[in-house]
Amino acid sequence: MSQNAAELCVLLVRDIYGEVSSRVVSVLLELGRLSVTQLVDQLELDSKIVMETLAVLIQQHLVVHFSHLETGRKVVYYECEWIQVYELLRAGRIIRVVEERFGSNGALIVSNLLQLGHARVSDFLTAYGTSTKKSKATVNTNAPAIEDELSITSVDILKSVMADMMKERFLVQVQEHHMHIRTDTRNTLRAQLTSQLRKSQLSENKLGKEVDRQMKIKMQELADGDTSQHAGMKRKAAPASKPKSKKRQKVSIYDLIDQEEEEWEINENIVLRINYEKFLVLFRNAELVSLAESRHGKVSSRVYAEFLKRLEEKYFRCREPYSGDDDEEDDPKKRIKLSVLELSKTFSKDIDLENSIVAAPRPSKTKARKRSYSDGEDEDESRPNGYGKKVNRKNKRRKGNSGDDDDDDDDDDNDISDLEELYDDEEEGIDAENRRKKIRMELLKQHMQLLAEDSWKFVRLESNRGFGEWSVNYKELGKLMRHIELEKVVEETFGEMGLRLLRIIKDKGKLEEKQIASIALLKQKEIRSILTGLQENGYLHLQEVPKTSIPQISRTYFLWFHDPDRAIQSLITDTYKAMSRAIQRTNVERAKRSSLLEKWERSDVQANVEEYLTTSEKRELEIWLSREEKLLGQLMRLDRTMMILRDF
Repeated sequence: MSQNAAELCVLLVRDIYGEVSSRVVSVLLELGRLSVTQLVDQLELDSKIVMETLAVLIQQHLVVHFSHLETGRKVVYYECEWIQVYELLRAGRIIRVVEERFGSNGALIVSNLLQLGHARVSDFLTAYGTSTKKSKATVNTNAPAIEDELSITSVDILKSVMADMMKERFLVQVQEHHMHIRTDTRNTLRAQLTSQLRKSQLSENKLGKEVDRQMKIKMQELADGDTSQHAGMKRKAAPASKPKSKKRQKVSIYDLIDQEEEEWEINENIVLRINYEKFLVLFRNAELVSLAESRHGKVSSRVYAEFLKRLEEKYFRCREPYSGDDDEEDDPKKRIKLSVLELSKTFSKDIDLENSIVAAPRPSKTKARKRSYSDGEDEDESRPNGYGKKVNRKNKRRKGNSGDDDDDDDDDDNDISDLEELYDDEEEGIDAENRRKKIRMELLKQHMQLLAEDSWKFVRLESNRGFGEWSVNYKELGKLMRHIELEKVVEETFGEMGLRLLRIIKDKGKLEEKQIASIALLKQKEIRSILTGLQENGYLHLQEVPKTSIPQISRTYFLWFHDPDRAIQSLITDTYKAMSRAIQRTNVERAKRSSLLEKWERSDVQANVEEYLTTSEKRELEIWLSREEKLLGQLMRLDRTMMILRDF
């Protein structure tokens, strides 16, 4: 990790957990994995204080550990998980997203888990003064129903919300490997696999390849955890007043159905933590929807949002660290697809698809052809037209020649004909509800086609099943988002001319300064300073190609070129530095007004500001609140940039 990233992590830990914790994190980030003895020597603190600090950081998953046998005794080494430290910045985003999906109850659960790191479900219930045991206290039958805006007052509501969050993988069960250093986990697993496979008497070359293959599988399983339907759940106990009849179990043929309909609840013995990787999937989808809206309007973006939401459950994280980069692209069978038919089943009816950029189909002019399934069937016989009337195809074709919408008829014919598979061809007509469903699915298909035909390729067509199966190429869209973000930064820093020069070099490849000036229709003097600035920021690079074996400046080509990966990495480093400076500036501004803020934080002062604060203090307080809001807003914008550049 870079020095700027380490500085940012230390600042975050200092603001939240204090000076001692930040010193421990700083030493671990600077020197790497250390034992307690080595930490005590570096920090010059009492071993008890260091151990207590490590316990807090391990509870928060900011520090991981692993034990080794050295000279016959066990030695525990500690290492800082800097990515988890960085995730502390996103607490506000996470709470807001959870509140939108699960109400205030879910937001309260997540906010507490963010503070605790991880917690056992039973301990969580006890902390709220609730218990799964029956209380002898009288129950108020006239109490109002619990709403989202109210605090948690019921065990069932609390457990239900936690179970829903587990099903969507926003909460995951804590496993042993979550606490261990990843490098040691991989090394231990590799040693176990190697010792097992050596018994098969494979050659060293084949043994190494087989170990690598199984390592990817095992590490992927560890990363995914338990993906079963009822992971972390247990069967809800049947009410004591209605015991299940043993006699019915022996004679009933519906026992399997009863078993499938059994209710499940969260297991109170498991330990839960926040799954930050799943939230990144939501943030990525939100960015893609925003891009789609900027290109195709609000309605198409809402269709895209519903489509991505249906795919959420199948994506555990934005980037798969243990699978090949091109596995999904090389094998279309592995791609995650969704058809328009499946999308329409859960698509919100509140979204108006007709008054949008796509053209609605015309029922009065549509000819839906009946598909023949038997040999020798005459295609010109009368068939249902899909809107309640039988039409002779020959007569309909003659009448259509005199209208003004002949071309529209043919287009609609091709688009709507597939819809007849959903309905019985022998029926005399289709009711209004089914007709609306048909039109709505056709509109959905047109919106998906619009997104697929865009040069940014928001979706791609995989097959024509169910009005078209579609998938999302997240890898290419991630590259696109990083490219757009880089261009925004270049334009803000160097203006339109800087962006223009960057695009020319990116499009044409390696060029001399004279060639760049010729293509851009500018003078060399005008572009020289901009090219130098782009190089200093890491967005452009210079290659020297000597004309002769003896290098001389006068006989050397200087070629400008753009390396996307190096440019992105340079921008990431600058973003870390900017975030650190924003936090430091906030701390400095707060320190200047420490006495005023201590006074303002008193409960009696906040209850009566007019009485306890003078006019100058009120003015100074307004200045501080305004500056704090701007600095924190800038910090969140930088975090959004970091998500696009590093995580998506």
